[in-house]
Amino acid sequence: MTRSVLAIASLALAAAWLVPGQQASARGVTLIQQANGTVKTYSDVYMAVAGQMLTLRSSDGKGTLTIATGACSFDKNVQRCLPYSVTLTQGGKTHSIALAYGTVFLNLMNEAHYLPGSSEMLAPRTVLVLFKTAHGTYVTIKGTLDEVKS
Repeated sequence: MTRSVLAIASLALAAAWLVPGQQASARGVTLIQQANGTVKTYSDVYMAVAGQMLTLRSSDGKGTLTIATGACSFDKNVQRCLPYSVTLTQGGKTHSIALAYGTVFLNLMNEAHYLPGSSEMLAPRTVLVLFKTAHGTYVTIKGTLDEVKS
């Protein structure tokens, strides 16, 4: 296996272990592991998808992460996409985040489905995002979508 596949598999396992199930509040959790090993957890993250754009907003409303996806395919009922661009808007300023690699999994169905090539189930209307930035930061996002627009 390549390093990137192993890293994404490790992040998926971490996401499954750290965030085993979402509350009915339909909010998500974002984990950010810096290159130095420190981890920040953001709970109660608002999550919305519109077309191929995923928007995440912190519970205090001060930060918004926008992920544009593309090159999407379906593995049964789970959509898998590549994150093309990621931007962070905070304090009135927008910053582009350079990506090394990543994957976005979406289950927009009303029943749970297996992640491709995994025994892990993705709950209904749930998103799982795993990416590594060019600076070595790992980001794991998992949660039930608050809003879905076509």
